[in-house]
Amino acid sequence: MILMMVKNEGKLASGLARALAPYGVNVIHYRHPLKALDNLTETDPRIVLFDWVDFPRHWKILVKYLREEFPKDEKVVLLFGETHPPLEEANKALFLGVNGLLQYDGSSANLADKIREVFLRYGTFEEDPGLTSLTKAGAVMSFVFRHPRRKQLVTGIFLHLEEDSATFKPDFGHETADLNAGDELIDGSLRLFDALIALNARVIRNTGQLHLALQPSRSEDARLLREKLHSFEQEPLS
Repeated sequence: MILMMVKNEGKLASGLARALAPYGVNVIHYRHPLKALDNLTETDPRIVLFDWVDFPRHWKILVKYLREEFPKDEKVVLLFGETHPPLEEANKALFLGVNGLLQYDGSSANLADKIREVFLRYGTFEEDPGLTSLTKAGAVMSFVFRHPRRKQLVTGIFLHLEEDSATFKPDFGHETADLNAGDELIDGSLRLFDALIALNARVIRNTGQLHLALQPSRSEDARLLREKLHSFEQEPLS
């Protein structure tokens, strides 16, 4: 399996290659994003790992190209940095189809752990017994919100989605372990099919997955969510 890493220095890439080699992952490192773009077809990576801090403009070009040129389940696209991107940038990443936003502590071992966790989720995606028909049909249901106390961004997917409720599976379980019933999740964004919907939520219970009561931010977001769910129900599963 090939992981393409785009970062402007090589020390982290070398450490990451050593950490992931036992898992059969071959790391190919590019210092320049345009060179990485030119070689996408040739290298054919399963995972694309892009430093959003080093290249705050180029990652959008690369992600857009990937999602237009390759089937969405063929490439796992991850952005990483020692800080989370601003909420506006996180929303753009969500809309463009980024699979995960990884904040790491600067070490290759820590970054490798986060990559393995995300890829494990996508690698066994179809086997998850909690998947709804929406997810099995390939619907994109990525969700990002800001932790109510730590204020860091939390990313993941909805396993179950209705107009007023959802079950959320975080990319990293430790990021939501301290959330309790009644906690309000604000500044949330849901990517559903081709739509980006502003969505707040309240935690009903936390079982490792978050069971949520949904609260669309505006009436137009509530309408858009209802329309997207309704349009899916009218289409037979292939």
